[in-house]
Amino acid sequence: MNVAVLIHAPFERLGQIRLWLEQRSAVIHEVLLYQQDAVYPPLEETDLVIVLGGPMSVNEEDKYPWLVSEKAYIREVVAADIPLLGICLGGQLIATALGSSVTLNPETEIGWHQVERTSNSADVFQFPPSMEIFNWHGETFELPQGAVRLLRSRVCENQGFQIGRRIIGLQCHPEVRAQEIQQWVDEIGGQMVEGDYVQSPSEMLDDADRKVLTVRPVLFDLLAYLTAPA
Repeated sequence: MNVAVLIHAPFERLGQIRLWLEQRSAVIHEVLLYQQDAVYPPLEETDLVIVLGGPMSVNEEDKYPWLVSEKAYIREVVAADIPLLGICLGGQLIATALGSSVTLNPETEIGWHQVERTSNSADVFQFPPSMEIFNWHGETFELPQGAVRLLRSRVCENQGFQIGRRIIGLQCHPEVRAQEIQQWVDEIGGQMVEGDYVQSPSEMLDDADRKVLTVRPVLFDLLAYLTAPA
């Protein structure tokens, strides 16, 4: 399995996803978009594309001009019917690449929050009815045309969507481990504005290892679902 991973900042990592990929001896091609020499792997040699998060907005194309080419690449991935997973900024990038908008969420969500499954259709991936999962976002995506909403939280209506059999975009972060949470606190802690849905670093890290292990089987099932033969 050849996997392209689109990375937007040095502190954005695959986290738990890397374990799943290593179990399958996957070849991982990291596209470091924050570096000028970033090169996308050929689509014909790619079996899965994962678009990670980042501290920027998808709307900041003037500040981050590589967002333009990244959205074009995502459209090519969709057209080629290659399995595609977007996480947080990655989910927003898929949405905007397909013509939807990304705007401020009513509340900033940072920390562990409950999400609820919103579709019981056999045609989409089935999350648990509810689960506690990590979030770090101030913006949110509109659903792209043809998408099915998968998840919502109390203050974010669109926590996940699926298009067809091969495309899933998430607002939440199933990949994180305690070490990623700590690094985000260190690197982008300035985004932690006061709010009813913004946890303190100690709250986020308290019992994090157990919470991560609870999310892991769902994440692994999701990855297996996306990459299963049609």
